[in-house]
Parts: sequence; C-alpha cells; structure tokens
Amino acid sequence: MNVKIKTQALRRLRGRYPFGHTGDIASADAGITAGEVVDVLTEEGRFVGRGYFNAAGATPLRMLTLQREDINEAFYRRRIREALQRRENQIHRTDALRVIHAEADGLPGVVADQFGNSSSGGVLAVQLRNAGTERHRDLILSALKKETGAAAAYERSDTGERRREGLDLKTGELWGEVPARVRFVEDDLELFFEWKTAQKTGFFLDQRDNRRMMAELVRPGQNFLDVYSYTGGFSLQAAKRGATTLAVDKDVAALATLEAVARANKLKAGARLGDALEVLSQLEREKRRFDAVVLDPPTLAKRRDDVPNAKRIFTAAATSALKMLNPGGHLLISTCAHYLRVDDLLDAARVAAGEAEAAAQVVAITYQPADHPYMLAVPESLYLKSVLLKKE
Repeated sequence: MNVKIKTQALRRLRGRYPFGHTGDIASADAGITAGEVVDVLTEEGRFVGRGYFNAAGATPLRMLTLQREDINEAFYRRRIREALQRRENQIHRTDALRVIHAEADGLPGVVADQFGNSSSGGVLAVQLRNAGTERHRDLILSALKKETGAAAAYERSDTGERRREGLDLKTGELWGEVPARVRFVEDDLELFFEWKTAQKTGFFLDQRDNRRMMAELVRPGQNFLDVYSYTGGFSLQAAKRGATTLAVDKDVAALATLEAVARANKLKAGARLGDALEVLSQLEREKRRFDAVVLDPPTLAKRRDDVPNAKRIFTAAATSALKMLNPGGHLLISTCAHYLRVDDLLDAARVAAGEAEAAAQVVAITYQPADHPYMLAVPESLYLKSVLLKKE
C-alpha cells in the first residue's frame, strides 16, 4: 500500500522528521487499515520511506525508516539495541532507565522504562501509543523481551494518544511475575511504586538530574516544599540530606506511596493532600517559610492554545512560592509540556517575582536526562525544561 506526500513535507521527512500531518498527505491507496505499514512516496511516485499510516489518527503518518526494509521483529530488535547503545555509560547511581523514548529512538509510539535493571533483568513498563504499534504489538513486545532481558513486564497503554488513534486503553501484565511493588534504586534511596495505581509508566525518571541538583542545595534542618510531588522523589532526596520536607499533591495513592517509601528508608516526609494552588494559599496564610521549593506540575499545555492558561498557573504558583521562600533560597520551576518554552517559564517567573516583590537570579536552566534523548530532527522530543532561581 502507498501513501503520497506533498512536496512541502518532503524535506522534513527526508531530514528524519517522523511525522506526516493531515495537510502533508497528497493521497492514500484505498483499503489501508489503521496502523498498516505503507510505502511513502512523492507525488511523482519516488520512494521516500516506510511508516505507520492511520487516516483517522490525529497524526496520520509516522515514519519508521527511509530505507526499503521489512518492518519485522529484526527491525525492532535492531532499533532497541541502538537505543541501549545510546545509553551506555550515560546513567549513573541508579538501576532504572528509559529504554525507549518513542520517536527519539526511531520507534514512534513506543515508550519503555526498565526498573531494577540488575542481572535478573528487572521489570519493564511498556506503553504502545498508536495504531501502528498496536498492530505490531507482538513483534515489539518480543523484541523488547529479548533485547532488554527483563524478567517481567506490564503495560500502561492508557494514554490519551491511544484514544485519539481510535484504540482502547490497555493495562495489565505482559510476561513474567510482576510484583505489586516495583522496586529500584536511585542514588542512596530504595524506591518503589505500585504499578496498578501509579501514573504513566510508574515513576518520573526524567527528573533524576533535577532531584540531585535540588538535594545538593539543601542543608540539614532546612525546609523543603515539593509541590505537585507525585510520590515525592524530590522530597525523599531532600529528606535524606536532613531537610524537613512537605509534599503537596491531590493523588491519594501517590502520597500513600511517598509515606511508605519514607518509612522503608527510615526518613520523615510530610505530606498534604489537596489542589496545589489552594494548598499554596493555605501555606501563605499559615506564614510558612521554606528554603527550597519545587513546582513540577503535570502537562498543563497539551496544545499550543493551552499555553496562556498554563503560564497563568505557573505565575500564581511561583508568586506564592517566592513570597514564602527565604532569602538565599531556591525555586525550581519545571514543565513537561513540549509547547511550553523556557522563555514561557521565565516570563511566568518574572511576573511572579514582581507580584511577590522579590528579586531573583537565574541560576540554571536544565533539560531532560540522557536516557530521554532530544533529537535535533524531532523538536517534539524536547519536552522537559526547568528554571532554577535563587531569591536575593
């Protein structure tokens, strides 16, 4: 089956951009089923490459290769091996990593995280997000099992992207005996989560470097505020260094996991259940003071049109945080939304500093870690951006 693309898209696709949008499609053969691998051609009929095609999907074409090659298990195994090689000597002081980061690793719609990656293989968390990956699920899962050596795996394909592809949501065990609590190590912490109630693949590995950065900034006895905490990765690192921590989240199960992990590591970690902005207002009224604050909300801008409202939320949260931050204290503002730029975070912080009547220095701007690669040809693969401020 063939799909022809318009000339406007040719340079992008040949430049290894993986997406063909609705306006890029010139024509498609009748009878192509959702997720089928097609030959991608120019309007004149010249071969461009191969990819998944789903005419009903929000992004109909997802490129896999610019070569005339079979998309079989050997293809998927080779891509996974290349991804693992890309991560060699990149990840330190942890036995958890992102194995496959979708388009950035040449596998559109495949996300896989490996936890407890020891000689026993650990546990693999898998997401298959589009019609092509669903159609090839057996090939992809077999390739992942063979190349990662994971002893057990579970699926958390319960993302909004699957709905937009016309797919049912799927969760459950894939192979092996998946423990109720998935365990792994980060630095000197023994962490775990309950995969059935966890968010996304289970844990936000992409904030690893920022957690270390913030932990290095706190001293014993200082107060640390972790807003939108989930299971408290930032809080636990700070508590390990002697800080008094408070985690804020509206996910009951996540805060319960935080408290259980803290006990297992013989740490004290405070938690408060509730909406982030409401709790921040409460803490202001209580005249609480902090030496470090993290604002790490979920994706607030899934579309470009969401950016203005997302900036307003960041501004409101940062204003409260700066008012409660002690002089010399640090504020980390982080977004996992592709459509929010560093400049958007800086704009929100600038307005917040004015509202809080505070002066602040930009200390660092950080991005996602090495196991979540940002590929030059795929702007969408850059999603995590963070700004670290120091209150004067």
